[in-house]
Amino acid sequence: MIVTQTLRNNICLITEPIDNVRTASVGFWFSVGSRYENEGEYGITHFTEHLIFKGTKSRTTHDIASFFDCTGGYINAFTERENVCLYCTIPVQKNNFESAVDVLCDIAQNCTFPEEEVERERFVVQTEISAVEDDSEESSFDSLAKNLWKNKSLGKKITGTHKDVKNLDRNKILEWYRKYFVKGELVVVASGNIDVKILKEKLEKLNQHKKVLRYPDETHFKEKVLFSTGAKICHTSFNQSQIFSLFPVIANPTKKQFYTLVVFNSLIGENMTSRLFEVLREKSGLCYSVYSFFTIYENAAFWGAFCGSEKNKCIKAVKLLQEELHKIQDCEFSDEEIERAKEHICGEEIMNEYDTEYIIKRLQRNFSLGFELQNTSQILECIRSINKNDIINLVQNVLDLAKNYLFVYSPKLSEKCENQLLKKISVFG
Repeated sequence: MIVTQTLRNNICLITEPIDNVRTASVGFWFSVGSRYENEGEYGITHFTEHLIFKGTKSRTTHDIASFFDCTGGYINAFTERENVCLYCTIPVQKNNFESAVDVLCDIAQNCTFPEEEVERERFVVQTEISAVEDDSEESSFDSLAKNLWKNKSLGKKITGTHKDVKNLDRNKILEWYRKYFVKGELVVVASGNIDVKILKEKLEKLNQHKKVLRYPDETHFKEKVLFSTGAKICHTSFNQSQIFSLFPVIANPTKKQFYTLVVFNSLIGENMTSRLFEVLREKSGLCYSVYSFFTIYENAAFWGAFCGSEKNKCIKAVKLLQEELHKIQDCEFSDEEIERAKEHICGEEIMNEYDTEYIIKRLQRNFSLGFELQNTSQILECIRSINKNDIINLVQNVLDLAKNYLFVYSPKLSEKCENQLLKKISVFG
């Protein structure tokens, strides 16, 4: 049974014990990310996330790593635009669940950020930035965010730039950590072979935290986020063209609307029998990478299609992509393909039913969207209840051609080709 409770120090604890597994996953979600950063702070959240593994008042970097290595489990973290997650997954034996929670709590409250570690990790973070800049698909997503949400917090790079990271000093990072990690909003999610009593006792020994806001009734961001429309070309030194066609979607969907979007996304571009994959890769051979995806933030969201093509095939790929999206407007979906998309999603859920890391991430995502928390069986029931009319209503609300944003991240093309792109090749223009 899934239980959500607020502890006396304002930490929100979500647990889903699964007795017949021998693993456990615990995740700490801190309400901070690149959206929270202002000038002079860009990249600080991601840098802080790297540094939280560099020792506490009682544990060295080696102590933290060796504990999880010895269990056969792992510890990791990631930074997003609105959250940082610190999590671990371990095989539960010899009372190591309690020890794993001790380590997570220690990192959440007692990091020391030694000066020499800050400087050493600064170089590591800058190397990561360079790796992203050397990857055409990765860097295209950064450029997309910058252009899609101009001059808004959502458009900033999560990692920051080389210059941003170079200018961050230890005192500023330590202050950021204390404000957002030690005392900020904290949601802890645990699943698998867990001892809820031990977990609760450990968490209640942590500092008083800020009250966790419950979306959509309570929000963190007041800025109005406008979705760009039209077409934009960004020139790059890469050989390939990265192509995006995006549409805004509702940022606070109901549970039914969310899972309708999940099924629609599977139908259009998430698997090998989806429409975009069959048309742009299997039939035309234009792309190696082609898929659809969606992203939901607190007050901004979009659904989009992506493909990468050779420079000399860019115009053809864009035209074919836009034409296929135009056809989708007609809502000519067969019962068979909708059923196939639904069962694809259900199959993924079933395969992950005992994957405790997957479960804690699903619980946190649904909590952050304000949904009632459900187990795998309940989610399968919800997905299978979606029908053709739900898909048609979503298409009619989402694929508004006047709101389409075509973004092309590409080597410089001929003037004629670029003019065609900016006019969306007459399909959506």
